[in-house]
Amino acid sequence: MKRPVAAVLFLGFLFAEAGHAEVEAAKRYESIMDGSGDRIVRSAIVPSDLLPQGEVRLLRRGEAVVMQTVLNSRFLKRVVAEIRNKESASWPAQREGHADSIRYVAALTEGYDRIQRKSRQRKNRAERRQKLLIEFILSGKSALVAVYEPELAEEEGHYRVTSKTPVAILEMSRAYVRGNIFEIAWDALGLSKREAKKLLDPMLPREPAGKQAAPAREWSREYPQ
Repeated sequence: MKRPVAAVLFLGFLFAEAGHAEVEAAKRYESIMDGSGDRIVRSAIVPSDLLPQGEVRLLRRGEAVVMQTVLNSRFLKRVVAEIRNKESASWPAQREGHADSIRYVAALTEGYDRIQRKSRQRKNRAERRQKLLIEFILSGKSALVAVYEPELAEEEGHYRVTSKTPVAILEMSRAYVRGNIFEIAWDALGLSKREAKKLLDPMLPREPAGKQAAPAREWSREYPQ
């Protein structure tokens, strides 16, 4: 069966310079990776309006919920190091999702290293900002973390992703993706736990009976199912 023209164009736009594994994963999950119809539910400049390094956005993407981090920073090394530190603090060895966190940090490091190599080869030495895109994607059937090299445009106070090259597309546990959506809502969007529950509970897909992605016991009250 032939793909619709729009889908073909999207895949071509997505796969520039991507590796074979990322191409295959993107084909498999193209319906929840195409952000052309994204709807912003909540957003915040990070870490603050006074020192902007990017934007965190809670998105509706069809039937999926996406927590997206757009980084556009002259200090990307520091920003990535801060994300690694937060992952280490939030996902210790005894917490379900720890192994997923390690995989995510490895992909994040790979993305940063790739950007650094390209940065050293750039002709325009005056442009010091480096770009990285991270998405935590949860739908009724899929739980993914995707790391990209993006091209960005700024429109009406938000970033628009004009192209994105996958660095890694990782199938993760639902507990980890769901948990990090809450973690980022608290940390980057500045929501209280009560506010995050009120906003996210109606949005996030319910887990199948008997297969709930419950966090480890000590976090069970933090992530309502």
